[in-house]
This record gives sequence, structure tokens and C-alpha cells, in this order.
Amino acid sequence: MKQFYDMEAFEPAGLQVPADWEKLAVEGIPGVQMVVGAPDVGKTTFARYLFQRISDNGEKAAYLDGDPGQSVFGPPGTQTLISGKPGSRAFPPQGRAWRKFVGSVSPSGHLLPTVVGASRLVRKALQSGASVVIYDTSGLVDPQQGGLALKHAKIDLLEPSRVYAIQREKELNPLISLLRRSQRCEVIQLAPADAAVIRSQGKRQAYRSQQFAAYFHDAVLQKMRWTDYGIYPAPRFAMHRLIALEDREGFTLALGIVLEIDRVERLVTLLAPAVNLDEVKAMNLGDVMVDPHTFRDYRPA
Repeated sequence: MKQFYDMEAFEPAGLQVPADWEKLAVEGIPGVQMVVGAPDVGKTTFARYLFQRISDNGEKAAYLDGDPGQSVFGPPGTQTLISGKPGSRAFPPQGRAWRKFVGSVSPSGHLLPTVVGASRLVRKALQSGASVVIYDTSGLVDPQQGGLALKHAKIDLLEPSRVYAIQREKELNPLISLLRRSQRCEVIQLAPADAAVIRSQGKRQAYRSQQFAAYFHDAVLQKMRWTDYGIYPAPRFAMHRLIALEDREGFTLALGIVLEIDRVERLVTLLAPAVNLDEVKAMNLGDVMVDPHTFRDYRPA
């Protein structure tokens, strides 16, 4: 699987580790450890710090990058799991990677694929021998967009042993209150790191373009007869639509951008990283378009 990373995305220059991070006891806490918070509060920076602290204890930890919009370990539109090696604090982790396609660059409107994808990836991490999974979630917490419902569903399904809630004001109070009163899991409330900076929508869009450009840098043309594959949700191909090529387990082998459609011969030509087509069993059509020249994403008209 193609891997690429923007180290600056999770390693701000001159980061001073907050005192409340250093005081955390992280020894002997197995299972899923979920990091939640609004955009730009430093979730990824903290999740990296947590991963390395746990790895220092000799644990085999896995890292789940669960933000399909501002992803670090995968192209936008995906959630990516990378397994670490026991006792290795190398970051990015040096183990195997798996991806699940969300279908868009935001969980909003795609809550089911987000939750199901996270569940499948956590299960894969545990099957691969990880004792701890650090889950760096998306920044969707707005209740009007389903953000808190999404976090509740993830907690119900994944049963994390600990939730780290990073908030600037009181945006997570309903979630924190529920978890503490129900005693479903331990909740650690943290303040954002001083290095956390709020980014504009323009900067977030530019970041996605950079990630797409890096991912498709060595892409080739793949001509595929779509009747040879399972198609989800339906063969509604459109120019520049983002598509996931999936294996028999439903994990993403590669993403592609539609460049040509031959509806008579049932052929579609994709711009995609080189992939063994014998391993591809299904195409998962997203509802976001990506310009193959600028790599800016946009919604279909």
C-alpha cells in the first residue's frame, strides 16, 4: 500500500509538551484509546505523543488515523490503520497498513461508513496482535451535523478503555458528562496544546489538495470493465468521481479518479496508483469529485 506522510501535520515546530500530558499514567491500559475534540485542538499531536509513550512501555500499539478530511496517513476520503512493532516508538509506525473508504472528505452525511470502517480497522489491529489501538478521531463534534451522535456510536461499538477529550471551551461537555455518569469508560479531559492553531477552510482545502497530489504523484491509467466487479452503491460513474478499489475483505487497495467512461463497453478509465487488478473485487463510488490537474475536491453539481 502506498504510504506518504506530512510530518508537519502532526509535529509542530518547537512543540512544548504540556504538563498535564506528561503526568498521564498510560501503563497497563489495553484496548482502544480514543482521542476526541473539535478541529485544530491538537488531537493528532497528542495521539502521536500517546502512541510513543505507550510504545516506550514495550506494548505493540496500532494507530488509527480516523479523519477523512485532514488525514495524515492516507489520502483524503479514507481512514488508515498502521500497526507498530512491539516496543518501537518510531512514528510513523513501521508496520502494515490497512484503509477503509469513507466516500467523502467529511464524516458528515457518511456516519455509517465512518463507524463501520473504524470498527473493521480496530478489529484488524487486534487480530494483528496489537494490545493497544490509538484512535485519532475526526474533528466533527457539532451536534447539528451529527458529530456527538457519531462519537456516541463509536464509543458504543468500540468500547474504548479510555477517552481523551480535548476541548477549547465547552463543546464536549455533553459527551464528557454522559461518559462520566454512565461510567462506560475512563474520561481524561485535556486542554489544547499551545501550538494548536485554528486553520481556515481555505487552508484545510489546500491541505487536502496537497495530500491528493502526493498520493496520485506516480499514478497510472487503469482501464477496467466494471461488470467484472461488485459496484457499491451502483454503477453511477461520473467524470472526476473518487472511487475506491477494494479487496475481498472490503479494504481499500487504491483510490482512483474517473477520467473516461465508455457506457457501451462498460469500461471506466481511472487515474490510480499501480495495483494488481486480480486483487480488486469491488469498486466503491464516493460522492466527491477530485480535479485530476489541481487535485482540489468538490461536490458534484
